[in-house]
Amino acid sequence: MPRLFIFRHGTAVPGMDLDSDRTLTPAGENEARCAGAWLAPLLSEGTRLIVSPYLRAQQTAQALATPFEVETWAELTPSGDPDVVSDLLIEETRDVIVVSHLPLVGRLASLLVDGRSLDQPWSPAEGWLLSGDLFAPGCMMVDQIWYPALDRRLGEASNH
Repeated sequence: MPRLFIFRHGTAVPGMDLDSDRTLTPAGENEARCAGAWLAPLLSEGTRLIVSPYLRAQQTAQALATPFEVETWAELTPSGDPDVVSDLLIEETRDVIVVSHLPLVGRLASLLVDGRSLDQPWSPAEGWLLSGDLFAPGCMMVDQIWYPALDRRLGEASNH
């Protein structure tokens, strides 16, 4: 049964002329590394890593430190359509990691779990593990959620 890992990018610098050029802050890089530490034991061989073209999402994907090649999808921008992304994923037979933005990550997760696209708040670098028979609306369930605020490694890093 394929699994879907959905991550929001780590904390990024505020406003720039081009939103797509915003970079991760040092804290955002650390969040993504800690998310990668949570993710590592869950990975299976052949997993796809699909990422937004925006710089902060690309940096997050790199900091996750997975052994997989990054595939960039134009559909994974903040204004991306969760129905389009779901349609692109529906035939997938392998595990997939998606790294994107609000509001898309929340809308995609709610579409796949509840069958409807709803706005949901997500912390920077938050990750969800969904499983189900299909990457289709309403056919998946939440297996695990990783919250940066609950990862003690992040608290230890900020105290040094």
